[in-house]
Amino acid sequence: MKKIPVRRTIAAAYRFAFAGVEKVIALIWLPMIAITIGDYFSTSARLAGQASALESGDYAQMGPVLAGQFGFALVELILICVVGVAICREVLSPMDERPSFLRFSLGSTELRAAGGLVSVYMLLAMAALVCVVVGMIFSGVLGGTLAANAFAPGQQAVGVAVLVALVLLPVLLPVFVRLGYFIFPSVLMDGKFGLEKSWEFAKGNVLRIVAISLAVGLPPVLVGELAGAFVLGPDSLNFHWDLLMDKAAMDRVAIEQARQMAAHLPILKGIEFVLAPFFYGLVFSAPAFAYKFLRTEDGQ
Repeated sequence: MKKIPVRRTIAAAYRFAFAGVEKVIALIWLPMIAITIGDYFSTSARLAGQASALESGDYAQMGPVLAGQFGFALVELILICVVGVAICREVLSPMDERPSFLRFSLGSTELRAAGGLVSVYMLLAMAALVCVVVGMIFSGVLGGTLAANAFAPGQQAVGVAVLVALVLLPVLLPVFVRLGYFIFPSVLMDGKFGLEKSWEFAKGNVLRIVAISLAVGLPPVLVGELAGAFVLGPDSLNFHWDLLMDKAAMDRVAIEQARQMAAHLPILKGIEFVLAPFFYGLVFSAPAFAYKFLRTEDGQ
């Protein structure tokens, strides 16, 4: 059984994303403009709706907002697949004759990748639903034995659901890693929805994949979070655990944070747009390089 060369894969991903950043920009700039503009308006609507719902107590008004969020999420998923397939294609089958400034492709390959991702997301949603149902059942059974009214029933259910998810994590994590990690290179090189090949190629490599994912994904995410905290202020990183039992106080904090984020949203989305070539260059090239190394004899 072949093993992914962890250090070699990480090094190749960073070299691709940083030394070849102009190529990455050429691959993703058009879908990223569409994603950024759509995400700006979608997030603006969500923040406004969230603040209004918390102030009025009328959460039904969030219905149209959530429907719009879901619609944009589907469009964004397809555009993300355009980005992911383009980057994997550049790693696995580079062609110098492709246009250097505009490389946009939306066809069966990208749609199959989207279908594979949707399948994984649906399985993940089913697992989350099972955890929530078990949490609700156990919170009802244990409600009378817990400290008297220490937590609201909803909080009990959430707490038990999180505990169930943590208990099941050693089983769930390998399943979703194996199903999802190699979807883009598998769809590109082998067709179908990529799930079968992803499952096959990731066998025996789950821990290596987790290590690679943390090494390439965590640094750009931390940079983005720190940049956002610089714009919004350090209090944006405060989870206000001391107010956890005071719903009114938590609502006031949430309203203030939503309004503050809405006021700085153009800057925040601008930061995301600038970081996008590095983030996507890393997280999509890493599985492509891992896939490439696994398919070559010298990749052991």
